[in-house]
Formats: sequence, C-alpha cells, structure tokens
Amino acid sequence: MVTKATEVKPTRSSRRREKSRTSLILAAREMMSVKGVDATTIADITEAADLGFGTFYNHFKSKDEIVDAAMADMVERLADEIDQLIAPIEDPFFAQIVAWHQVVQLSVAEPIWGWFVLRSAKTLSMLNEGLMFRFHRDVKKSVEAGVFTVADIAVVANLVGGGILSLVNARLSGMINDDQVLEGLALLVTHLGITLEQARKLVRQPIPTL
Repeated sequence: MVTKATEVKPTRSSRRREKSRTSLILAAREMMSVKGVDATTIADITEAADLGFGTFYNHFKSKDEIVDAAMADMVERLADEIDQLIAPIEDPFFAQIVAWHQVVQLSVAEPIWGWFVLRSAKTLSMLNEGLMFRFHRDVKKSVEAGVFTVADIAVVANLVGGGILSLVNARLSGMINDDQVLEGLALLVTHLGITLEQARKLVRQPIPTL
C-alpha cells in the first residue's frame, strides 16, 4: 500500500526564525549600501533590524557570513527580476541587452555594492552561478531556435561576463559615460550573431529597467 508523503508545514517558531534571518539580511544590505562593507558593524545590522546580538549569532557566525548571504540574496533577486523583465521581450538579442544593462545600472545606482562585487572573488562566483547560468539557458534556447549563431556558448559566456564587469568597472571609475556603456553592450551582443550596425539600432531603443 502506497501512502502519500505528508507535507511538513512550517511551525510558528520556524516562521519566526526565517523572518528574523530575512530582516538581518535586508538590514545588512541597507547598512552596507550606506556605510560600505568594511565600516558596517554587526551592531549596525542588529540595530537596523531591531534584533539582538543573540539573534544575529543564531543565524550567522560572523559579519563575513552575513555579507555572503546578503550578496547571494541580492544576486538571486536580481536574476529573478531580470528574468521577469525580459520575459515579454520578443527579440532575444534585445532581451540580452536589457538584462546586461540592468547589471551595470544596479552597480551605478549602488556603487558601494558595485565596487564590492568587482573586488570579491566569492561574489563574482555568485554572479557567475546566478546570472550566467540563465545566460547559458537563454542562449542555448535561441541557438536551437536558429536565432543566435554561437559556436561555443561557454566561450561567449566568458567574453560577455568579462565584458559586462569591465563596463561596470569603467563606469564606476568615470572612464566612460552611459552612452559608451550602450556602445559596449552593442559590441558584446554581436557575439550572439548580429552585425554591429544591427546591435547599435537595438541599444538606441528605450531600454526598460527594474
């Protein structure tokens, strides 16, 4: 006789624990975006979350651990939001431009986080896993549909990923402006199989943002 697996419902205690963990992560993001990662203390985070030190250490062993959690949360949220943003876009080339543009824009809007991403090997790895995984998925789908012309997705993914990070770095450093970011995105999207002229027409379109 086969019995149905019973669904384990979250208890009040587990819901409360998850709520406090989420509050700490959001508080960490908020404080670090204002004060910077190094200057933010655990006391800053617990005060912003209106929670005690004991609650903090129930969830995280150190500030480094909550920094990792906050960055992982940000990357996952960003990836999900980009997925929703580009879902209605019919042109897959333009969809990729829109997706890449969000990464640069977020870094400009929150420069402390942008610099932290560029300087943290662990965060770069998170971006690679969270965003480039979706890039592989979308490119493979468009290649199979005969839209993209890509001989080696892994090579193109590395070129695009590195290119986006270079644009973030140059934009944060003041070496290039927003128009030059768009030119950079046009150059990157040519790796998917369109001409530079076609790509420049795409980046001149209104680009939706999160």
